[in-house]
Amino acid sequence: MELQWTKIFLPEIKELIETKDFKGLRDFLRERHPADIVDILRELDPTERVMGFRLLDKRKISEVFALVEPMEQEELLKRFTEQHAKEILVQMQPDDRTQLFDELPAHVVEKLLKLLPPAERKEANELLNYPHNSSGRIMTPEYVDLQMGMTVAEALEHIRKTGPNRETIYICYIVDETKKLRGVASLKNIILASPDQFIKDIMNENVFYVHTTDDQEKAVQVVQKYDILAVPVVDNEDRLVGIVTVDDVLDVVQEEVTEDFQRMAGIHTTEEEYFRVGFSKRIINRVSWLVILVIAATISQTILKSYSGVLSSVIALAYFIPMLTGTGGNTGSQSSTLIIRALATGEIKSKEWWKILLCEFKVGVSLGLIMGIIAFIIAALSLGKITVAAIVSVSLCIVVSVGNIVGLAIPLFFRFIKLDPAFVSAPLIATLLDATGLVIYFEIARRTLSKSAS
Repeated sequence: MELQWTKIFLPEIKELIETKDFKGLRDFLRERHPADIVDILRELDPTERVMGFRLLDKRKISEVFALVEPMEQEELLKRFTEQHAKEILVQMQPDDRTQLFDELPAHVVEKLLKLLPPAERKEANELLNYPHNSSGRIMTPEYVDLQMGMTVAEALEHIRKTGPNRETIYICYIVDETKKLRGVASLKNIILASPDQFIKDIMNENVFYVHTTDDQEKAVQVVQKYDILAVPVVDNEDRLVGIVTVDDVLDVVQEEVTEDFQRMAGIHTTEEEYFRVGFSKRIINRVSWLVILVIAATISQTILKSYSGVLSSVIALAYFIPMLTGTGGNTGSQSSTLIIRALATGEIKSKEWWKILLCEFKVGVSLGLIMGIIAFIIAALSLGKITVAAIVSVSLCIVVSVGNIVGLAIPLFFRFIKLDPAFVSAPLIATLLDATGLVIYFEIARRTLSKSAS
């Protein structure tokens, strides 16, 4: 919707540029939200884009630049003068600046760090030194902290002075003389309190926080579980060093979901954007799992070879191999996807494995019975052979039941051995179940046909 709005006004924007009406263009851009300005600038050519950036004030230019995609940020920085780049970097929020540096090549980051004033350079280096994907890496040190001995009136005055340079003022963090986190207070509670009340009397001492070295997913879980706007980040001595705000949490959620999807599809994870991944890297990211799956598929080939006698005696059995293997693999992929997602969101715990197995066993058997009945009808109608239809029906019932259990058991095992369950790719589970399904199918067929012959 916003993009359509942008295209409506694009001719007007182009005319302002062509007639060099920079004042009109400046006034037009200043009235727009930063997200809308990003959409507008994307429709312009690189030279016009840089011109549009230069017409923005310092505060808005940093907000707009933070919303631009990393690849576009890098291109813009190449076109900016050093002074212009410095102004943007200084005005950016520390967490946005760290995210930018994470996406850029090391030699570019080194060059940009030199443009920063000493205080900002020290701050940027501290954030970059935290482990990758840690809470410390995505936090911002721009928060409002209050002393326990402050009165409400003193606290409000402190918020007025420091608030303009902070990422959020709606939540204030109370610390003691050693910067240790002691409590939290919302701006609403501070405003509604009596001016002569002490902050320590109105603060909430039950604070939910994470450590700098905790995985960024933990910060996401805290924000999600306790429904808070920001989660404080403390060091090993429980001293407050920053906060992770809800906008950073949303970025992490998007990143983690993308990573899980890539892993479950059997692709090596990458944080690079689609068009930034080179041709050779695309091949490398995908070929290793495909090779593993091809090797795993040879198991099915060996099984078919070993049961060639059964297959040659009743050739009609071959007609239903795709149905059997496909349904078993799909069932396993379904259950693994459900369990992996439930583990990732914290809906279930790995220690509850026996409850999960019991629940999914019932589901698997029920699905197996349903699919078995459907398979019997299909086989009976298409072949008119009740014996073959019964073999297909019983086999599919067992394969679906087993597939459902295998699909959830493997992710639970990975969690037990401290590995990310998302490493269990759906293609791998499907390939393993293909082999399992064939063994079940041909064993039932062999036993059934031998009895019939006798």
